[in-house]
Amino acid sequence: MQRDRAYLRKERKRVVNKKCRLLKNLGYGLYEGYTRGEPGRLAKGKIHCSCWMCRKKAYDSLSHQDLKHEEYATQQFLEVGIKRNPSKKY
Repeated sequence: MQRDRAYLRKERKRVVNKKCRLLKNLGYGLYEGYTRGEPGRLAKGKIHCSCWMCRKKAYDSLSHQDLKHEEYATQQFLEVGIKRNPSKKY
């Protein structure tokens, strides 16, 4: 399927607006640092970082199976009468 220039302009504008919103919401002067007065600079490239605050990976949280096992173990502890701290990793 051939894309015409109007479609490409619209997509570029959509991507730039999305990245502008993201940088403005993050604050810290990131918007000015990335754009240097020209929002079109955001049309190419990535603007995210890989720090622990920005990153969300599948392996950072427990899987569904692990959550079920933890819930089952907690139920077993409650039946025996032992209180367990669920946030503590054993």
